[in-house]
Amino acid sequence: MKVLLQVLAVMIGFLVASGEIARRWGDSHFIPLALDDLLVAAALFWAAWRARDHGPAPLVAGWGAYSGLMLMLLTLNLDYVINDMAKAGRAFYSIILALMLALGLWATWQALRLAEERADN
Repeated sequence: MKVLLQVLAVMIGFLVASGEIARRWGDSHFIPLALDDLLVAAALFWAAWRARDHGPAPLVAGWGAYSGLMLMLLTLNLDYVINDMAKAGRAFYSIILALMLALGLWATWQALRLAEERADN
């Protein structure tokens, strides 16, 4: 399970980083606007790398940060849906963010279970 969480961390980290770079490329405010996504992607990469030697605790931190970011983005986007404000793709984006949040919560839960099993041994 730890290897699966590490592989997922690298894959999701790459998707988050590349998606945000593609979305913000050429924007004069690239760094402040993309910083949260890039930091979470870096946390996922770090977690996948450090989990080899330090067990599942870095995975808990990385996936927890990812879940927090997805929750924040989903909350901000659902404001457009609930208040019927104009935004292109608001329903589609909300569904994708909800699925990404579900993945993050599942991965955090699995990493916590691995950490508990390691603590019991």
